[in-house]
Amino acid sequence: MYLIIVGAGAVTKQLIAIAQEQGHQVSVIEKQEDYARDIMREFDVQVFHADISQGKILEEADVKHADTIIATTNDDSVNLMAMMLGKQYEIENLITMLHDKEHRAMFEKLGVQVLSNPEKLIAEKLFGFLDIDNK
Repeated sequence: MYLIIVGAGAVTKQLIAIAQEQGHQVSVIEKQEDYARDIMREFDVQVFHADISQGKILEEADVKHADTIIATTNDDSVNLMAMMLGKQYEIENLITMLHDKEHRAMFEKLGVQVLSNPEKLIAEKLFGFLDIDNK
């Protein structure tokens, strides 16, 4: 499977590690040069230092062969742009992180799989490790 990830933060690093461990191909599109460089140093993936809305960056990333686009930026408008472009290119799997729950309907209308409030999911998982019943 070929994944294009938009954004290069901590979540992206974990996604790349998992995808490569399972034998998948990954490309990353990152606007900030230092983040893009960091990914290039740490992983053997193709990295595009660009804004997702710039010109033909998805064509450069070989979007025609992509199975999935995952948007992991902290900006819902950037993530929405990535999902709209993915829809335009008829990408099968469109996945994003959502930071403002009021934006959820826009993503769902596009058929995007949404991870909302990832911090709460992590907190719930951590709290689940507590052995409250035995105290």
